[in-house]
Amino acid sequence: MVRSIVRAVLLLLLSSPAFAGDFNIYLGNAKSEANRHGQSRFRTISFELTGRPRLLHYVERYLPDARAGVDIDYADVRQPRSWFGYTYGDPDDSVRAEWAHFFVRNYWRTSSNTLRPYVDLGTGPMWSNRRIPAATSKGNFNSQLGLGVVIFPNARMPLSIGYRFFHISNGGLTGRNPGLNVNGFFVGARVR
Repeated sequence: MVRSIVRAVLLLLLSSPAFAGDFNIYLGNAKSEANRHGQSRFRTISFELTGRPRLLHYVERYLPDARAGVDIDYADVRQPRSWFGYTYGDPDDSVRAEWAHFFVRNYWRTSSNTLRPYVDLGTGPMWSNRRIPAATSKGNFNSQLGLGVVIFPNARMPLSIGYRFFHISNGGLTGRNPGLNVNGFFVGARVR
């Protein structure tokens, strides 16, 4: 059911003139900070739509080079199977996770034909087939800060590379809420 809702939201946004803009695809690799619960590794693919929605026209007054966007991410997560990490020799678990991420991105050097740096900030709901971290919750929130650069932004298929920090937490909705701080890198391209 969650996948159906995510697909419906994505199709709605893709067909909406309010979000008419760029479509990007990213591949990412990230790791959580090691703690007493172990370390999680994320391999992700992101489908992103950015544009200048009419709903956020007031942002343009303060950030004229800003864009709003949404992405749908699918991740293969390798994490300790147990809440106790590797203390008792438990193996890694393979978890499938999906999240929607709503963000605002600001660009600099918008007239440059070679490099266009940006920063983005956003959050959204996350769902997984097993609890992330173990013994916590299948439903979480994923808040992200991204720093990147678009290489040859006016080319037919501009490339993006960057760093992304995200914090995964269930917001205290369950008894345990240790959260995960994850650092990763991504590479992607705009599809015209």
